[in-house]
Amino acid sequence: MQRLTSLAFLYLSASACVLAADKVPVPEIGPDQLSFSVSNMDPSVDPGADFYRYAAGGWLDRVERPADRVSIDTFDFMGRRLTAQMQNLMADAGDKAATAKQGSPLQQVGAFYNSYMDTAALDEKGMTPIEPELARIDAITGMDDLATYLGRYITVAGEVALVGFVPSTDQADTTKMALFLVEGSLIFNQENLYDAPSGSELDLALRANLRQVLETAGYDEARAVAVVDMIADLERELHSASLTPVEAMNPANSYQPKSLNELQAEIPSLDFGRMLAAVDVSPPETIVLTQPRYLSALEKMLKNRPIGDIKDYLKVKVINHFKRYLGTRFDATAQEWNKIVYGIDRLPPRSELVQSALQSNLGHPVSRLYVERHFTEDTKAKARDMVERVHQTFQNRMQTRDWLAPETKKAALGKLEKLSYKIGYPETWIDYSSVDIRADDLVGNIMRLTAFDAGRSYSKLGKPAVSEDFSDSRTTLPVIINAGYSMSKNGFEVPAAILQPAAFEADKDAATYFCRIGAVLGHEMTHGFDSRGRLYDAKGNLKDWWKPEDAAAFEKEAEKLIEQASAYEVLPGLKLNGALSVGENMADVGGINFAYEALQDYLAEHPDENVSIDGLSPAQRCFISWTQFWAMKVTDQAIRSVFMSNAHPPGFYRATAALKHVDAFYEAFDIGEGDKEWLKPERRVRAW
Repeated sequence: MQRLTSLAFLYLSASACVLAADKVPVPEIGPDQLSFSVSNMDPSVDPGADFYRYAAGGWLDRVERPADRVSIDTFDFMGRRLTAQMQNLMADAGDKAATAKQGSPLQQVGAFYNSYMDTAALDEKGMTPIEPELARIDAITGMDDLATYLGRYITVAGEVALVGFVPSTDQADTTKMALFLVEGSLIFNQENLYDAPSGSELDLALRANLRQVLETAGYDEARAVAVVDMIADLERELHSASLTPVEAMNPANSYQPKSLNELQAEIPSLDFGRMLAAVDVSPPETIVLTQPRYLSALEKMLKNRPIGDIKDYLKVKVINHFKRYLGTRFDATAQEWNKIVYGIDRLPPRSELVQSALQSNLGHPVSRLYVERHFTEDTKAKARDMVERVHQTFQNRMQTRDWLAPETKKAALGKLEKLSYKIGYPETWIDYSSVDIRADDLVGNIMRLTAFDAGRSYSKLGKPAVSEDFSDSRTTLPVIINAGYSMSKNGFEVPAAILQPAAFEADKDAATYFCRIGAVLGHEMTHGFDSRGRLYDAKGNLKDWWKPEDAAAFEKEAEKLIEQASAYEVLPGLKLNGALSVGENMADVGGINFAYEALQDYLAEHPDENVSIDGLSPAQRCFISWTQFWAMKVTDQAIRSVFMSNAHPPGFYRATAALKHVDAFYEAFDIGEGDKEWLKPERRVRAW
């Protein structure tokens, strides 16, 4: 998704259960916030001519995007509600931290919150919190020192500089952990910005912004100019050797097991043994290469550039990573960056920024507080019931997929049977109680937490793989409005935060929520059988279980979605990358199909609910609800800088694209051949 078992709830300590009254009003979710409503429609429009306007035209005309927001859509409104909930929770934890049990979620969240919000103390410290790290980089004298530092860097920043080793589940055998060799993260980190020619308006604006960052950090103007230009050239060079987003979708390109000696031969300048020793890891027999062109490019760069350039690059990496934790001195540069990349001249208030910092660094402790306060077992039970209904619908449909050979269909059904789903929060929380979180040491807190997470990760090598549910700080924490399918788990997780209005409104009629959260659940299930997910078996292993003729038939179906998206103009002269978004678009088609059919089964069980409301049948309300769910207003800059390099197409495309592959959609609104919204039956995807 954009922006998806029965679990035993782990109660918090008594001190954590006593929470103060809300200080920040929690916004209601109504029609303006894209709760399903006929007032959001424009019934004057023929649904066969422009279904997006018909279903959401009232909202599009009535609600304006504030100048300080990149976009407004269902997820943005839900995010604002979540932010208010989190602000109250965090402030309350801050008030109680000093008297809470040391190492408890309440103490750690509260102390971290206080350390982040004390801007006066942070401003007074200035750059001193990261000076020891900058001194370590200054002490590098050659390639051996560099290798040792690159090994260390991930334990300091939680990201990779230039190149690094990262443990993860082995894609070929999910019972084991493997070590992956990955490329470094980039300072100019918007994927498609590197497609902007050097010297373009965008390139010059980003360079100017980074120069301002360095001058704020204490560089003189001439030095800042020289260092930024060097970094821009260096990163363009490395980025050009990375897989493109479309190439990266093929696991064969990013899963290439090799011996350490084979990898070392590609980059003799950098001693991988020293990098591994820095994190106390013994060299394994096999390491997975994720970027087949990258090492030779990095070797060339290391040979051609003086060590001083590399040290300058690493120091800027440290500054850029920690600048958000060094008080308010970098606020102006962050605001300018938002304006360049997203088209908004706004920096979120610190009370919102701390929420992101807590998610990134203390995800499970803060999620425990959130779940205890805002997530009910009733919500969980209703969500589980819907998951089971949608899952059964998918299984029923799979039986009818006559385009699959019997043995392939049998394997597909076996994978679908074993698909797991977890709702709300993990059965076992990650225990952070040993980490010292102080109210007066923000950067120290970050570094201690990062080292703790890195240590936990590396300690898993050589042991059977153990799943840590709801643990991805970007996609599946209980406090993230999202849902996420994992190919290695063959399962998906539905975080607590998405099970709220307007995605899930169980007090409304079934049609409106089946075709929102129900379709989201079906979307995640479909990911196991999309262009990438289908390459993994029932155990989550990277294994081809397809007969060649079935694989060819699948690709023929997927090509329909590629052609549909590639023909869609998101801005004048700018069309979607259909090959990049095919997985998400296939998941949308599956999701809305399963949700609609599950709705029909539900209504058959509850005939008293199978009635028209506001003159709209359940089928009509289902498809209108889906479209309103994806309605969106967004800046042009965000479309260019986010959606053109992201597998998730913008909501205004998703609002109707998948519906055109659902036969019942045409029947519900009497849309026929000759109507603009009509898609010929032979162009409709029938894969799942």
